Amino acid sequence: MSTVQPGGTTPSHAPIEPGTVMVGRYRLEQPTSSDLADAEAWQAQDQILARPVRVTFVSGPYAQAALDAARRAALVSDGRLARVLDVGSAVVGGTERPYVISEPYTGSTLTEIVSGGLVDPQQARSIVGEAAAALDAAAQRGVHHLALRPEAVRVDGHRVVVTGLGIDAGLAGVEGVATGGAAADARDLAALAYYALTARWAGDSLDEPWITPDTVRPLPAQQDEHGNVVALSALVPHVDAALDDLVRRTLGAGSGTAEGEAVPSTPGEVAAALHPWNEVSGVLDIPDFVQPTATTPAVPVRQSVRANGAPSRRPTTGRIARAGAYGAGAAGLGAAAGAAGAAAAQGGAGGAGGGTAPVPPPPPPAGYGAAPGYGPAGQPTQAFDPAATQQYGAPAAGAPYGQGAPGAFGQGAPGAFGQPPQGFAAEPAPDAGPAQGPGSPGFSTQPAPRRRGVNPTPIVLGLVVVAVLVGAGWAVSRTIAPFEPPLADEPSASAPAAAPSGDASEGEEEPAEEPAPEVRPIIAEGAQVDPEGDGEKPEAVDLAIDGDPSTFWYTYTYNSPQFGGLKSGVGYEITLRETAPVTKITLTTNSEGGHVEVRQADADNPTEGPVLASGPFAPTTELTFDEPVEGDSFVLWITEVPDSAGKTRLELDEILVQ
Repeated sequence: MSTVQPGGTTPSHAPIEPGTVMVGRYRLEQPTSSDLADAEAWQAQDQILARPVRVTFVSGPYAQAALDAARRAALVSDGRLARVLDVGSAVVGGTERPYVISEPYTGSTLTEIVSGGLVDPQQARSIVGEAAAALDAAAQRGVHHLALRPEAVRVDGHRVVVTGLGIDAGLAGVEGVATGGAAADARDLAALAYYALTARWAGDSLDEPWITPDTVRPLPAQQDEHGNVVALSALVPHVDAALDDLVRRTLGAGSGTAEGEAVPSTPGEVAAALHPWNEVSGVLDIPDFVQPTATTPAVPVRQSVRANGAPSRRPTTGRIARAGAYGAGAAGLGAAAGAAGAAAAQGGAGGAGGGTAPVPPPPPPAGYGAAPGYGPAGQPTQAFDPAATQQYGAPAAGAPYGQGAPGAFGQGAPGAFGQPPQGFAAEPAPDAGPAQGPGSPGFSTQPAPRRRGVNPTPIVLGLVVVAVLVGAGWAVSRTIAPFEPPLADEPSASAPAAAPSGDASEGEEEPAEEPAPEVRPIIAEGAQVDPEGDGEKPEAVDLAIDGDPSTFWYTYTYNSPQFGGLKSGVGYEITLRETAPVTKITLTTNSEGGHVEVRQADADNPTEGPVLASGPFAPTTELTFDEPVEGDSFVLWITEVPDSAGKTRLELDEILVQ
């Protein structure tokens, strides 16, 4: 890796207001978080494609480097990478601001996951494996992350997402080429595995000015007497062998790399070392704390997990059973036993003279289910020593499994068997009546008072009977009534009225015609048009109408905007599913300049139709007609080739017909 030279000073910017629409397309909704010091991120809505996006405004001396890196990252397409959709500069809030449009960041960062508990080894293997496979796809296109850290890896359901490809390294002022960048990403992937299992960072220091000061930075990894990172197997019992070997070979942890042993130097080699891995199925964590080591400073200045006793941000469902497997949860079990003891105390209070008193169940062995080094109230009593044998609930030497610490079942908190906890003393209820005497059962009850009021059942039945009788009488009267034919001099009610004199057709109104349903223009297919040549990249024509702005149809590269004198123009035919009114065609491109015309024509006669709109290419090119035109075939006729990042060719991302 090397350092990028600063490109200038940071201009002052006016504040951005929610609801601002930039480049006529992206509506800014609300600010969102970013750990980059020179970035301002917003949640936004793409009003053309009706989808959420993330807008990142970059500033600082490395803003231009970040834009260049983001443009390279836009060429990488992998479902595990947050895609870069657009890069450019626009006037927002009265100031010219460089921006990067990407997919929205969803899910939880690895920092947030570890703050709720250490990651299960198999899940850590899956997360790092997915991240390594994503970065391997980027490395094959010559793009490296170079700023991998816990905040740049997210878990969204069953999906692992690596964020900040390109832009993070650009704002950090670093760049990597060939094997140097790939090796840096491989080391950071191993450091991510170490962090997920220990909450400590074994990579390069994250105390960098390009990260915001309020970002949670993990504690550095512990080192042994030789200055090497302490091996995972010395800290995590039953650690996955592949993860332990990866960290040892990549970071030199523990005994380090043996002579002649291969060191993973690319994300692809990291993925191969971890393959196969399970599907990410929700992060499983071991007990809700990270035990300090003997070498931990007395007052750490930062930490990546919540302090002991602080409320967790993650749900505890499904965690108790796993914590018990490691010997944790004594205080919680003791509290539950205290609640049961309160009921037992009430049951035995009244039987003290009326017979044999109930015998409380014998307490379980001392230390059952308790975590080592934790006192009755769950407070730590000793520091965690990786070399000690009592790790994660392991029994002390010579002690039965589960012993070795206070806080046993029913003893970890007030409220053991037979003794109600504080605040739950057996008190008579307000309506319970006099206290029970000796020999009375422990839980005295009395019958519930009878409700007083009117029984509505007889009233309802009476009303129903009356209604039935009235209905029956009406039916009988109609049945026996004599039939009376209509009088002769009275017109029949069913006979049609006489038509007025004169032409009857003059008074009749024509039925109103129902409006025809609106037909919307939908693209059925596209085709390149090259009447004077052999074709302009016909294999890529569908990429301009696939709904993916990261792919594009493009022309050949010419040495002049006039097609090098080889032809007068080329085109792209748009065929609709059916004839529909069209008022505007919007193009998203990676090009600027040149000239394009919209004609109502087809591929056989691309220049014979009328010119409906024309203009130069831009990242968002809007070709608006003077009036709606109905048709099913239109041609984009290019008479002058634009510039695309220094190449004289057109790169057409998407076509939208409205």
